[in-house]
Amino acid sequence: MEEVLKINGVDYSAHIEAKGIGWSRNDVDSEKTKRVKNGTLRRDKITTKRKLSYKLVHMTREELAVLDDALSAATFTATYMDLHGKQTRKFYCSSFSATQDSAYSRDGEWSGAAFDMIEV
Repeated sequence: MEEVLKINGVDYSAHIEAKGIGWSRNDVDSEKTKRVKNGTLRRDKITTKRKLSYKLVHMTREELAVLDDALSAATFTATYMDLHGKQTRKFYCSSFSATQDSAYSRDGEWSGAAFDMIEV
């Protein structure tokens, strides 16, 4: 299986749910971007950043804890599959959620997680 998601050296590719990857590109404009009197846009584009969304399945509590620690860092490095091929970039993550299968299981079995990564 090809690596399509690796965070801080840990490969999570096998845990990605079917249709569990979302990709978007967001432009960053300077404060000079504005509309003039006739409504025409005068744009001063600075750069473009990626936002990636993932849904993961079949992970143990220990695996999810390692992932949570990695995503909790101020920034982290991720290798992922982009529209333009495999890329490695720095990201941050502001929210992470996980789903527990049953509150009554001995180790609290977990069915998966969801999170977004925003390029730094």
